[in-house]
Amino acid sequence: MKKSLCALLLMILLPLGLAQGAEFKLTGRTTWQLGQLMVNGIPFVLDEQTRFKEGLDEDDLGGTWVDLEGEVQTTAQGERRLIREVEPLDEADEMELEGPVLGGRIWGYGASDDSLAPFEGRWLELECRFDGKRLSRCREDD
Repeated sequence: MKKSLCALLLMILLPLGLAQGAEFKLTGRTTWQLGQLMVNGIPFVLDEQTRFKEGLDEDDLGGTWVDLEGEVQTTAQGERRLIREVEPLDEADEMELEGPVLGGRIWGYGASDDSLAPFEGRWLELECRFDGKRLSRCREDD
């Protein structure tokens, strides 16, 4: 199935709780809160399938700038964001994100301009400028 068709099906099925395993990509600074890995206050789950790159391990994650890739699973208890790959990064002024744009935000990041507005309610891949706090000039990743 083509990527755009898969994305459309996920956007339709995820709110209904019928889709499993929607992939996500996120860049951000990690924190630990009550034994839970967080980015922008959003919890993520590490498990035995999580792969760490470049010598990084779970003990290094508090305060580290990383690229996370994984999948969102919808269960009767709610959403679980399972991390499949963690890669350390240097903080940069460009960011690639894949996930839902809801309430003018993606993965907890707001925009300093209206560049997220056209994507509201959609699950997609975006490339954005990042000033250390907010996104701008977001566009759909080709």
